[in-house]
Amino acid sequence: MFIHVQELLTRREPVALEGSLDVSGLFRDSRDITALGPLEYRLTAQGIDGRITVSGELKCRIRHLCSRCLKPVDMDLAFPYEEYFRVMKEAGPEPDEDDDFVPVTEDKIDLRPFLEAELVLNLPLAPLCDENCKGICPECGTNRNEQSCACKAERIDPRLAALKNWFETE
Repeated sequence: MFIHVQELLTRREPVALEGSLDVSGLFRDSRDITALGPLEYRLTAQGIDGRITVSGELKCRIRHLCSRCLKPVDMDLAFPYEEYFRVMKEAGPEPDEDDDFVPVTEDKIDLRPFLEAELVLNLPLAPLCDENCKGICPECGTNRNEQSCACKAERIDPRLAALKNWFETE
């Protein structure tokens, strides 16, 4: 999906951008994330005085694995999107990290990499199938949500075992 820079700047009116992008290739090498549908976008682009603002909302349906029990979890993600671009005459030094814009030297802006990056940044860090998920037993591998196991729950790090009796009185 491209934005034509000069056309947008001469128009001086917002342009609505709606559609979807196939992001299945984005998670091709990932075992724990699968895109269940396209990345849908509803954006508005506006250009004034060499600056372009693109804002709106992104939506995508993904399948994650629960970070505790590895059960597949389907999620509907919806999050706001906002990006600033500035038209530059020529490629100059890279902008500082504090600058809130992306320099543009060509007549077209490909929004696809920016939208894909925003999707990846908005993925949940540790998705859960349920807030009360008990996870998998580290000893026997039993899913504690489905059945309990007889493994000893208390594990003491052998390096700290000597401190176990520190506060006991004789």
